[in-house]
Amino acid sequence: MLPIQGLKCVYDTGSRAWAIELVLIGAESEVAVRRFDVDGPADAEMLIAAFEESTSSSFDLESGEIIFAYEYASLGEVDEDDLEDDAEESEDDDSEDDEDEEEAEKANA
Repeated sequence: MLPIQGLKCVYDTGSRAWAIELVLIGAESEVAVRRFDVDGPADAEMLIAAFEESTSSSFDLESGEIIFAYEYASLGEVDEDDLEDDAEESEDDDSEDDEDEEEAEKANA
């Protein structure tokens, strides 16, 4: 796997298609560029944002996969009862929102 140094969004006027270029650092500090077609600028922006938010990123030459790795802050020990309580509260909030929407629809009808 090669570390990704940077990403660049490219619009190829010849083929009229969007692409992402990966700048890779190989053995002996060799710089290589790989280009991949994407569906449009939104997909390119999504990949660039994933790259910027990742703590490390690499490209697997054998499989052609781009890998973004993230580190998350440890919150310490989490009590499973607290997680269940949070899930129940979320479900209650959702049902209250549904009731509010139904009342608003009746008022508008």
